[in-house]
Amino acid sequence: MSVYKSIDWGGLRREWFELICAQLFDAKHGLFASFHEGQQSLVHPNPQRPPHLKLRHYEFAGKVVGKCLYESALGALTGSWSGRGSPGRSWRKSLYFEQDDPDLYLSKIKYLLENNIDEIETELYFVEEQYDSVGQLIKTVELIPNGSKVKVLNCTKLQYLDALAQYKLATSIKDEMEAFLKGLNELIPDNLLSIFDENELELLLCGTGQYSIADFKAHHVVNGNSAEFRRIVGWFWAAVGNFTQEEMARLLQFTTGCSQLPPGGFKELTPRFQITAAPTFGNLPTAHT
Repeated sequence: MSVYKSIDWGGLRREWFELICAQLFDAKHGLFASFHEGQQSLVHPNPQRPPHLKLRHYEFAGKVVGKCLYESALGALTGSWSGRGSPGRSWRKSLYFEQDDPDLYLSKIKYLLENNIDEIETELYFVEEQYDSVGQLIKTVELIPNGSKVKVLNCTKLQYLDALAQYKLATSIKDEMEAFLKGLNELIPDNLLSIFDENELELLLCGTGQYSIADFKAHHVVNGNSAEFRRIVGWFWAAVGNFTQEEMARLLQFTTGCSQLPPGGFKELTPRFQITAAPTFGNLPTAHT
């Protein structure tokens, strides 16, 4: 009997992190929320989460993100966030309604910015009304002291929008964010995070979902040199050259355990993407992550 020892290049670990992140940050599970559907939608801690979800779950989520960042910095794990919304440019920006909450932006924010508030018949005060999923008013929150008595004027509308952003993106999720950051900072201290801006941090954590065939061809390894093998490799490139971005993501997931690339593309993929002749005939391709 022969015993074979398998060597894993980190693909299983990458896939495990991708799967656990998908579940943690999927809005349908209630721990986080998204203002709109779509792969590029940003996710936020959900202050109206189900009662079985506690602050310790945010702390765990922070630890997972910290681990992803740590592994990504070592080049061993990039793109664990692939396939879901970004975890938070909005967490670090005071006013990002246009991308975070496009419905609110189009229905209210844009209108206030482009019009003279003093000429609007409807009176607006420094308060925010919260509604449940069926449209029932839950509570009214004052954005500034005695905000229910302070009317928003054209000269104070920017102050109102800043206060609204501060409430939506910080105050209303203060406890959740503190728990998340507690878990994150156990692995990645604040002083290390502060050297990145939000775009650099997002790229480090999420990798890139843009796939260049020229980059792919320039940074791969081929093991095999027979005429038949070269012909099959030609078929491979002909097929890949017609892949959609989704199909490229599926190819990477199948071969590396992760559907995203490191920030530098295929040249930073560790180990390199390899195409190897198999000692069998008539089988479908197999992957060794």
